[in-house]
Amino acid sequence: MDRLQIRIHRQAWSDMIGHSLEAMPREACGLLFGCLSSAGTPGALTYVPVSNAAANPLHSFELHPQELVRALYGAAGKQELIGIVHSHPRTAPYPSEHDLATLWHTIPSHWIVSLRDPSLPTVKAFAFRKRQQEDFRLEAISYEIVMD
Repeated sequence: MDRLQIRIHRQAWSDMIGHSLEAMPREACGLLFGCLSSAGTPGALTYVPVSNAAANPLHSFELHPQELVRALYGAAGKQELIGIVHSHPRTAPYPSEHDLATLWHTIPSHWIVSLRDPSLPTVKAFAFRKRQQEDFRLEAISYEIVMD
């Protein structure tokens, strides 16, 4: 099987990292908008920060509902929702069990920005799909991130 690939524009990358650093020690969250190439490769062109409305934003994230709707309507007809982003201020950039329980599994990508070392953020992007022979569990498949 070929490795999944995803592209991101440098400005979107910079905005995503900057927002994650500004939110520390809370988890940041936001959306990546862009388009799919003719080959089906997602390309993120724009990062839109969304406030974290979680009850405990130090350890989880929840996209603020009104800001989420505003962002989705703002991009309507111009760009597609390519990914959801959140940060892990103290842990590695791998999905937690809570992340895998997401209802957002149909979005092309889930990005995690690890700020364990804030001077050197680490980013991973994943696609979520149902585990074989299990109806309710998801697994994360890593993307290769390519900078445009």
